[in-house]
Amino acid sequence: SSDRNSQELADRLAAMLNLNLQQLCGPKCKNLKVKKPEKYGFEPKKLVELLTDLYLHLDCPEFIACLANDERSYRKELYDTAVARMEKSTIKTSMDIEHFKDLARRVEECRIKLNKAEVDYGEIPDEFKDPLMDTLMRDPVLLPTSGTVMDRSIILRHLLNSSTDPFNRQELTEDMLKPETNLKKRIDNWIKE
Repeated sequence: SSDRNSQELADRLAAMLNLNLQQLCGPKCKNLKVKKPEKYGFEPKKLVELLTDLYLHLDCPEFIACLANDERSYRKELYDTAVARMEKSTIKTSMDIEHFKDLARRVEECRIKLNKAEVDYGEIPDEFKDPLMDTLMRDPVLLPTSGTVMDRSIILRHLLNSSTDPFNRQELTEDMLKPETNLKKRIDNWIKE
């Protein structure tokens, strides 16, 4: 259980970092305007610097996989934009910039492998797909409030923002999720074939 907890924590942290990178480097970053930014200490360049520091400090194969597996916010372009911003300003040493470029390259390679693995599975049976993301479920759980089955990682990400069942808005918490062990076995067997 502690392995699963640390995996969930790593997934959540990766999703949070990618989401913040999207806010700071994505297409809508120009909307991040604050009146009197100095009053609030709002410095987007400094935030990019701190955010990229976190990526570099957490750099390990397991975390790279979590970053690449984040289907909600991961985009190669965000990492490219972060690199361009670091190169344009003097917020990072050239060594740190090269390290971040290498990290971005490894995340993208991992993402490509993940996409290829999904293609290699061929047509995924509907009962094995998460209803929100339309991706193969690896750890299916039952939402007792609606009777819907979802992938644990996807519903946990939803629960970070809202303690509700996404299908009927009834209250839902992580401890209410019920593992679907029989379905998981069938999915695992299908993958092995």
